[in-house]
Amino acid sequence: MNCIGDWVITQKCFTVDFLNKVKKVNEGEVPQYYIERSHQPIIDPQEFDLVQIEYERRKKLDHRYSGNSIFSSRIFCGDCGAFYGAKVWHSNSKYRRIIWQCNEKFKGDHKCRTPHLYEEDIKARFLAAFNKLIANSETILEDCRLMQSHLTDCSAIDAELEGLLQEIEVVTGLTQRCIQENAHSAQSQEEYTERYNSYVARYDAAKDRADNLQREKKERQAKADAMGAFMFSLSERKNIITEFDDRLWLTILEKATAYHDGRLIFTFRGGIEIEG
Repeated sequence: MNCIGDWVITQKCFTVDFLNKVKKVNEGEVPQYYIERSHQPIIDPQEFDLVQIEYERRKKLDHRYSGNSIFSSRIFCGDCGAFYGAKVWHSNSKYRRIIWQCNEKFKGDHKCRTPHLYEEDIKARFLAAFNKLIANSETILEDCRLMQSHLTDCSAIDAELEGLLQEIEVVTGLTQRCIQENAHSAQSQEEYTERYNSYVARYDAAKDRADNLQREKKERQAKADAMGAFMFSLSERKNIITEFDDRLWLTILEKATAYHDGRLIFTFRGGIEIEG
């Protein structure tokens, strides 16, 4: 028996000699079964999915990610695209205050016009944006279901991938035959090189396309998973919220973008954009 998350795979091994108690690894001789939710998982499956989505988001940010605050690496400048960072005003006086502004605001010749933000204002505007979601949750959830269905339908990608894999297999065989013929019979090396290079070019083109399709499929699945997490968080909340929730901010928000005209646009997981 083998466990995966809260799943169990039964009959990984089976007994071939009951008298001598001899066991053998199951290589298809007897059926195997998945048993769902056979035991209490260490990590809640929904929580695990959210962590994986956040991990992928941070990986895309590369070295730019900062986790010093829940607002770090979440707020973007609408002028230059840089992150907003925390700055301390009047650090040695009773008027000390933390503000958030574009990290590139005063770097170089260009000065971003986006305003600084106070944490209280960010929280209040996030609440306003999320409550707009709750007010229109039925319509938004239906739109998300349609989008998620579209994202998870990879039949066209799978069909093209199957054709490319067949092309790769054929070209591999032709290349091997070409090499063997050149090794066992005298022939023009110029013609051999030209034929060999043409097979290599065909292989590389098919391989590159297949790799791109695999990446596209993975990205579509990641977006569908993110949308699923967003739908779950939204469906959990039926009433208007009045207090800022750190966990809600981290799990449902993709980013917030500040613009020079004062707008703060929240982009929620799944691509929903709402002004706060």
